[in-house]
Amino acid sequence: MNKYSLLGKVGVGLCVGWGSAAYAQPMIVTSIKPVTMIVEAIAGDHAEVQQIVSNSASPHDFALRPSDVRKIHQADTVVWVGETLETFLEKPLINADKLDSSIEWLTLADVELVNYHDDHEDHEDHEDHEDHDHHEEHEEHDAHKGHDHHDEHDEHDEHDEHDEHDEHDNHEEHAGHEGHNHEGVDPHVWLDPDNAIVLAKAVTQRLVGLDPDHQTDYEQNLSVFIDSVEATESRIAASMEQSRKLNYIVFHEAYGYFENHFDIHHIDAISVNPERKPGAKKVTEIQSLIQSKSIQCIFTEPQFNPSIVAALLEGTQVKTAQLDPLGADIKSGPSAYSDFLMSLNKSIQSCL
Repeated sequence: MNKYSLLGKVGVGLCVGWGSAAYAQPMIVTSIKPVTMIVEAIAGDHAEVQQIVSNSASPHDFALRPSDVRKIHQADTVVWVGETLETFLEKPLINADKLDSSIEWLTLADVELVNYHDDHEDHEDHEDHEDHDHHEEHEEHDAHKGHDHHDEHDEHDEHDEHDEHDEHDNHEEHAGHEGHNHEGVDPHVWLDPDNAIVLAKAVTQRLVGLDPDHQTDYEQNLSVFIDSVEATESRIAASMEQSRKLNYIVFHEAYGYFENHFDIHHIDAISVNPERKPGAKKVTEIQSLIQSKSIQCIFTEPQFNPSIVAALLEGTQVKTAQLDPLGADIKSGPSAYSDFLMSLNKSIQSCL
């Protein structure tokens, strides 16, 4: 029996319940695409799933729109990563009296959390790169800003819709969340397959509580999800043997969970404005790092202008490939999360 499964093994295939439905459904609101991938896999077609942060936007600097606030108020459950990532969500959740009923991924009991820099504790010579202080990247925050092209005409007006709730900002019930301040914790928990399974189990339990008539469907969907993730995990692990010898750097300190899980490690994370060509000093600094550490690959992200990468790599033989920690282009469906993991693996393998 699968160690995670509620029902034991079932064949990997389409999740139960992805056909049409003509009955009232639970409404689940999700924060970002990786959360949506997991929730949709469990919900199938028996629950309505609405995502707040568009696939082209970043959770790091997102501003809620009135339509987003309405989603929160209407939701049966809000599923989010946590207040260290989606800082825009905590106050509206309190105002809507939805905080305690939400599923906050970072607070789930079985989630494995790591702090920034934990994935480098055993990485030799990392101290040599203090000039590349990872905290610099938070000045731009997290290099996702180039994703942020969501509709702007009403995104700053949400306060007009719920200012009358401000007096509730210090709700007594929020005291139960006083211990959930994860300062220093890397919030990119979705990049660890084990953490994804933890969330999938929590979502299954919540959906069964909201819609007990479809308990069997939700639990079968969970079993299918787990089988798919574990099969993908095994395929990636088998392909990572050579990757452990790859010297690479990233443009975003986001991949610690994925790297820890599959025992690979980047040499450094560099901070570069994704929209402006770096100056001569930055280019020299990065090229010096490339030479001194025999860097073979630089992993960029979708928001980076190709000319910026070209400027950094001019005169070197370093390969480049793209990683997207949010999986913006992954097609929705029951296998979306597994497809997302595999897309990261394929990008890494492309540099070998």
